[in-house]
Amino acid sequence: MRMIVLALSLVALATPSQAAPRARTDDATAREKMCRELVGKEQPEGEGRGNVGHFQAQRFSECMMGRSQ
Repeated sequence: MRMIVLALSLVALATPSQAAPRARTDDATAREKMCRELVGKEQPEGEGRGNVGHFQAQRFSECMMGRSQ
């Protein structure tokens, strides 16, 4: 029982340190700018343009994670 409580308390203490927001660096700002240029201007959703905004958001997200083609 003590082992379970100890393990859970260690997990509880470790979780907030990983959830802390990271400071934006110049590299992250440069990557965001590059990805915005790569993806292009955001298109509004409308008739005949289904999922265009969704695909742009997906491409931007993948670019920010470094998975762009």
